Amino acid sequence: MDIFNLWKEISFKLSSVINSAAYTIWIQTLQPLCVKGEVLVLLTESNTSRQTIEKVYIKEIKKALNSLDTPLKEVQVIIEEEKHHFKEEIDKYQKKKLAPEEPIANGNSLNPSSKYTFDTFVVGESNKLAYNAALAVAKSPGAAGGFFSFNPLYIYGGVGLGKTHLIQAVWNYLRENNPKLKILYVPAERMTNDFVEALQNSNMQSKDAFNMVAFRNKYRNVDVLMIEDIQFLQNKAGSQDMFFHIFNDLYQQNKQIILSSDRPPKEIGTLEDRLVSRFEGGILVDVSKPDIETRIAIVRKKLLLENIIVPDDVIYYVAERFDSNVRELEGALSRILLYAQLCNLHTPTLESAKDALQSSSQSNRALDANDIITAVCSYLKISKTDIISKKKTKDVAQARHIAVYLIYNILSMPLSNIGQIFGGRDHTTIMNSRDQITSRLPNDRALEMQIKDIKGILNIK
Repeated sequence: MDIFNLWKEISFKLSSVINSAAYTIWIQTLQPLCVKGEVLVLLTESNTSRQTIEKVYIKEIKKALNSLDTPLKEVQVIIEEEKHHFKEEIDKYQKKKLAPEEPIANGNSLNPSSKYTFDTFVVGESNKLAYNAALAVAKSPGAAGGFFSFNPLYIYGGVGLGKTHLIQAVWNYLRENNPKLKILYVPAERMTNDFVEALQNSNMQSKDAFNMVAFRNKYRNVDVLMIEDIQFLQNKAGSQDMFFHIFNDLYQQNKQIILSSDRPPKEIGTLEDRLVSRFEGGILVDVSKPDIETRIAIVRKKLLLENIIVPDDVIYYVAERFDSNVRELEGALSRILLYAQLCNLHTPTLESAKDALQSSSQSNRALDANDIITAVCSYLKISKTDIISKKKTKDVAQARHIAVYLIYNILSMPLSNIGQIFGGRDHTTIMNSRDQITSRLPNDRALEMQIKDIKGILNIK
């Protein structure tokens, strides 16, 4: 069974029922790992991620799986540390599919999608500089740009605008044209988790232990290092110090470093000045919201790749209505195509497209406080148990303040009611939480971006 194509089909179905930001954060990062009996085994980045997927999205994943012609009935999500329980099954599928295109020397990275290439990336005014910079790095890693330094390449922008596409396009280009290069491609959270694990195992001398020697070999013995969501290092002094030394080692050896973030370096809260300086020492490029011409081109490109014919009036309708990000645009198109199939239409019409999007919006129930708390916890990687508890660590308190602020402003809920949701806190405490965020927002760009992204997860403009 080709579980990789199977997962592509499942992902396509999920893109039409899960909002764009949540799809990017939780679904797109899952990897099909193997099959055990009637169970499809998926790999996720962390235990926190697994908990969120199992609580919020597992039913939709199973529903999509069961809608396909396959003997598989169940889905299991595991983390890296549990892979040894499935060694026999994983070996079987890796020999079948992964061996020809193993992503890195250490086998502990994301598995970039082959569909993300420079050829499938639609270039417009909003992303032209980022595209050209990424292509230059792909053609000459570590030395691109001639007089100008393209090392590091730092790509930033909001959710669903093409950062991941460009980074994976570089990965795919390098694997095709420089197959001997050692490439490591991981999210910053994974790198931090690796660092913590290595510290915990620092006294273990076993060759199988992931200790500091193994950590250094993994992150420093590479030709190209790709780190997604580097903003995850904010408020993590130890991880920042660790990455500073990794960065210096690779940079001095002319090894290519590629970073992505949701904001420029100076807007990442508590990021050390020495890291800001090094990130800005290469080339910073942003990807912003695509204009109408680019959105039309994106829709047409997707249809061309899928060999689907759709009338121009439907294409224009989708491109005009959805202007926030590419994932939202593609999700709307998927809903329109699915609705046309259900209506036995050979091709979507403008009327069926409007009906598809209208029925989709009508089916969404009204937001409640739990939805907002779930979105905050998902985005900030905080458990719901912690955010409701009396825990007062900085990251938990920050998440709690943001959740209170959003519940108050979106639902107009009385402070006393919000207090009951958060473990019986009194209205004065809740008011202070709300006011902390309100007072910081005008001057805190990073906080503003967090609020905006969380609203995006909730489909709130």
